[in-house]
Amino acid sequence: MKLLSHLPQSGPSLYIAPLLNTVLLLVIFFLLGSSFIVQSGVSVVLPQSGSLVPNAEQGHLITVTAAPESRIYFDGREVTLSGLRVLMEADKQGLRRAIVQGDQMAPYGRVMEVSSVALSLGYEVMHATTPELEP
Repeated sequence: MKLLSHLPQSGPSLYIAPLLNTVLLLVIFFLLGSSFIVQSGVSVVLPQSGSLVPNAEQGHLITVTAAPESRIYFDGREVTLSGLRVLMEADKQGLRRAIVQGDQMAPYGRVMEVSSVALSLGYEVMHATTPELEP
């Protein structure tokens, strides 16, 4: 004997909710994921440049702040120039790439000292800039 159901048939609209939930999560991820760029957490005003270096987001971030108290930060931690050398020497297995974020008002000699330390230890050095504004 076949039993009949008196309940109304539910359509496929019941399964649209998980699909919409997944799509919205992906949209939010890609919208927020586009802003995941290399930032040190130290506020600096970068100089402008028209050049672009691909794959510049991987590497150690070295930040040089503006004068008169020009400070050096290695991956967000404040260090001295000799401390920077020690930390960079200790990183044997890491990626041998350094991104120098020098404030546009930072002493040029200080930025070059940091770059020289990284170059002397065999690091590839890149200087971070902001894109030039189109007139």
